[in-house]
Amino acid sequence: MNKKYLLIGCCLLVFLSGCWDEINIEERGFVVGLSLDLAEEQSGDKPIITVTNQFVVPAGLGTPNENSSGAQKPYSNVSTSGRSVFEAIRKMSTMKGDPPFFEHLKLIIVSEELASDQQLFAGMMDLFLRDQEMRRSVRILISEGKAMDILDIEPDTDPLPVMYINNASENTDKVAGLIKPLRAGDLHEYLLENNNYLIPRIYAMDSKIQFDGAGVFNGETNHLVGVLNDKEVVGFNLIMGKLKGGYITFDINDQLMLYEIKKAKSNITIDTNGTDQVTIDVTIDTEGSIGEMHGKRTLLEKGYLKKIEEQINKRMEQLANEVIKKGQEEIELDFFGFNKIMRQRHYPTWKEIKGDWEEGENIFQNATIKVKANSIVRTTGATDKVKD
Repeated sequence: MNKKYLLIGCCLLVFLSGCWDEINIEERGFVVGLSLDLAEEQSGDKPIITVTNQFVVPAGLGTPNENSSGAQKPYSNVSTSGRSVFEAIRKMSTMKGDPPFFEHLKLIIVSEELASDQQLFAGMMDLFLRDQEMRRSVRILISEGKAMDILDIEPDTDPLPVMYINNASENTDKVAGLIKPLRAGDLHEYLLENNNYLIPRIYAMDSKIQFDGAGVFNGETNHLVGVLNDKEVVGFNLIMGKLKGGYITFDINDQLMLYEIKKAKSNITIDTNGTDQVTIDVTIDTEGSIGEMHGKRTLLEKGYLKKIEEQINKRMEQLANEVIKKGQEEIELDFFGFNKIMRQRHYPTWKEIKGDWEEGENIFQNATIKVKANSIVRTTGATDKVKD
């Protein structure tokens, strides 16, 4: 009988003991956004960085009552500095009652100044890829100025600046000159494979943010080496076949017209008959509609739509050739992934020339790249013209 009661008592202890490492949710310092900058004051041989965390303040998310004297801000930005991200975050734990908790981190913003340092960017990202609290879906952006300034904007539409930026980044399919924010998981892949990559740029404008092109990162050294403006990003997206929407503008008969892209794809072929000269052919196919037109000429006029399509093709080829020229002559880096196509489809040739692709003989810079665009206007909207 005693053994029976002893067994029951042991079973009850299992259910009543609770979790040994339990932490109340009220004691968590939820971080939703983080920025990385070079500290304004530097000392010693190693650079000092400033980490800014955006903490959620739950009390500020509720509706203020009639007796409250003023609404509390729903977030708090706290900055600390150190030689590493880990050191700065641990310092921050002594500054706040609730230590930083990163399982809800959504956004990391890195200043261009820090990203341009060849010794810093990959090292600063190590913690976010190594720590188990960090999610692979965390988005990464670079800022033109101080990254911490982005976290200080006060949007009208969302209570938290990070949520406002995160929601705005979802609309990349509306504008052809944007690319999706880089996920931490994708960055890890780039770091392991030494592939060149792009990260979207952002800057603060009063209480709003503006996406502005992309930064080009060298996959070998993992630092910022160049910048693409929004038109160059349009050309890049057309070459890569990554457009899921957006538009391009062009002139026809000295009148502005807008082509809204509904479908887009690209095909890239590489001729490797000789290792000293590589020819790359890019074919861009799009389908879309006339989104807006100026002037009073009817779209139903015989042959006019064909002329419009020719102008669209000309504009697309111009945009693609401009970003190719920048990659070959200014940045001198293959951020289009042509090297990956060479490795996959022409591996014997790639083994011979990979050391000279971007260095040595500079085969990429000297490659002949031809672009051909084929556009189709599927619809003209509810009317063929607006005015007589």
